[in-house]
Amino acid sequence: MPILSRIQQNRQHLVPLFLTIIALLYLVGVRQQFLYVNIDRFQTDQSAYLEAAKSLKTSNYTVLTDRNRMPVYPFLLSLLYESGLSDEAFFARGKLLNIGLSLLTLPILFWIFRQYLPLFTAVNLILIHAFTLYIFKAAYVQAELLFYLFNFAGFLLLCRLLWQPAWPTAVSTGILLGVAHLTKASILPGLLLFGGTAVLQAIFRRFWQRPSPPQLRQFLLDLTIPALVILFFLLTIWPYIQNSKEHFGHYFYNVNSTFYIWYDHWEEVETGTKAYGDRSGWPDMPPDEVPSATKYFREHSTTQIFERFFNGLLVILITTTNSYGYLIYFCLLFGLVLSLVIVNRQQTMIIIKKYPFISLFVSGFFGAYSLLYAWYWPISSGNRFVLALFTPIMFTLAFLLYRLFEPQLSLKLSRHSQTRINLGQLLNWIMITVLLVDLYIILTVRIGVFYGGF
Repeated sequence: MPILSRIQQNRQHLVPLFLTIIALLYLVGVRQQFLYVNIDRFQTDQSAYLEAAKSLKTSNYTVLTDRNRMPVYPFLLSLLYESGLSDEAFFARGKLLNIGLSLLTLPILFWIFRQYLPLFTAVNLILIHAFTLYIFKAAYVQAELLFYLFNFAGFLLLCRLLWQPAWPTAVSTGILLGVAHLTKASILPGLLLFGGTAVLQAIFRRFWQRPSPPQLRQFLLDLTIPALVILFFLLTIWPYIQNSKEHFGHYFYNVNSTFYIWYDHWEEVETGTKAYGDRSGWPDMPPDEVPSATKYFREHSTTQIFERFFNGLLVILITTTNSYGYLIYFCLLFGLVLSLVIVNRQQTMIIIKKYPFISLFVSGFFGAYSLLYAWYWPISSGNRFVLALFTPIMFTLAFLLYRLFEPQLSLKLSRHSQTRINLGQLLNWIMITVLLVDLYIILTVRIGVFYGGF
């Protein structure tokens, strides 16, 4: 019996075996981080999350949070706290919660990947996520893994709304983005970018689309979509931002985006608004010393501003290069997509003309967030922020390659040969081969020495 036929017949037994092996290898690595690497709750901001959760529980959820960390993750942690529980025991429970969240998140990610991508590609993507990112970050009391899922799902839904506007999708997207914002306050730039892009798309369709622009009713419906997203986003976060307005004077008060982003380094934060009580109310300091965009751009030259962006992008490059190992897979995928874009310029233009506003939103999304993270590097230079872009950009590149450039993936080996090679399948085999070799290094060396909290 041919080997392939035998594999097909035994698939129902091989799939559970494969999943069991993957899960065991993942848990072996996570255990290393849990027991031997992440042993100090005061390293990074884990203790702050634990204290916030404890305060919520002991105050019966009436305490004023500090507007540095958002409330969703501390709330989940608080469900594990009970009176008399030691700090170390609570720390262990927090790590176990995050491991559980990672085991829930990864299957959801795979399900999303599979809706849009070939099976082999979806499997590769989820293995890359599991063993070069999640395995290092699962055993940490931080909100990142939960936010990465919400952020990616929100990004995907916003793209879908630009492609196929529908009010039920708009409502669910607004609610999801609201929950994402309450997990980590990094959603607003993407939401505003979507709103602007959706309005531009509606105006273009109404006044310039050929051969038949939509009627006024359809134009108003197109404008309703971004309005619904923003409305349900605001409704979801309303109790929180109303509380912020009452106690801090601003609806979207957050110490990072309100103050810290306008400092040149962390030492200024420590002696600036943080020292003047910015986490319990508006800082009690002279108004002309309060940092703001206006103050920053007035006091800094164009050269200094450019250098901050440039140095930030350089730090991001260095940090991601020296990180857990995910960068090589991004480079492989990006390299092939870039090559196809350059070689098949006509097909590239066809795609852009067919999806102009999705192209505008996606490029603006990655560009804007990359610059924002680069700008913020003097305050926090770890890769945990920029990794919020990892899943969206890996998915986008894979979708471009395996769906939009699918006809261009099949090439003849030579001009006179009838034998063809599929570049997409070749890349899949290269990536899985590299990952298998890398997996040995990860589980025997890297997992025991890399701290995953940065």
